[in-house]
Amino acid sequence: MDMMQTKDSTGQRKKVSIFNKNVIMLIISVVLGVGGVYLTKDFIEKKVNYYKSQLEKTEEMVALVVPNRNIQRGTIVTLRDFSVRRIPAKYAHKNAVTESTFGTATGQRVSFDITKGRPLLWAHLEGGLIPTFSGKLKPGKRALAFTVDKINSISGFLQPNDKIDLLLDYKDRIIPIIQNLHVIATGPYTQIDKTGRQSDDSFRIITVEVTPEVAEKITLAKSIGKITALLRSPQDDELISDDPMTVARLLNKPNPKPKIRKRIVRKEKGIEYIIGGI
Repeated sequence: MDMMQTKDSTGQRKKVSIFNKNVIMLIISVVLGVGGVYLTKDFIEKKVNYYKSQLEKTEEMVALVVPNRNIQRGTIVTLRDFSVRRIPAKYAHKNAVTESTFGTATGQRVSFDITKGRPLLWAHLEGGLIPTFSGKLKPGKRALAFTVDKINSISGFLQPNDKIDLLLDYKDRIIPIIQNLHVIATGPYTQIDKTGRQSDDSFRIITVEVTPEVAEKITLAKSIGKITALLRSPQDDELISDDPMTVARLLNKPNPKPKIRKRIVRKEKGIEYIIGGI
């Protein structure tokens, strides 16, 4: 009887020992599996971030708007349902809603179902209209396009959203006329000669956002002299002196005194009287 109890007791201990080993091995396997998944995910994320950073250095990127969840037809576009994703510009759909134009899309109703992560297109919205150029203007502002000498106007370095100052060359004077203008578009100006041939691109078209009064000033300045554009730092809002630059000021000489013209007064001839007889 004692021997049977001893055997039973020994068998139970062996079973308990085997059970404990199995549990320990299972726990270790789970821990290793979870750790492996975490390390793999971390490794992949680091690689993806690395390639993204390298891509942004070599490719022109554009910020597109994508939904955070599946969007159903009839949903109103709101900020909370969408986020920004940067992709190479060459892969971006020309009809895609960008970060800068998302404000126009906000509040519109979606006409089609959109899968999570897929770029939002203007065609997805009711009407499907791409915002016009005039939609970029603030209330009370106007868009004014004018040509400037390419050599004297930062050549091809001028970009939309830059800030510029305008100088007027008028009667041997250089006069600052407008400062801190917001550029909204730039482009080449093509001239066609009398033979129908395209001449060299010696001018650029600059489109700026101005008030109606400033538009009148620039238009008048264009008609009386030559305009030069100066590129301004985006962090610089300080106004420069509006005193005109003259030859005398350039050479540190006193300004010449204005010549006083003498007025010649001619006496009118009187009536000639002849006194005497025949």
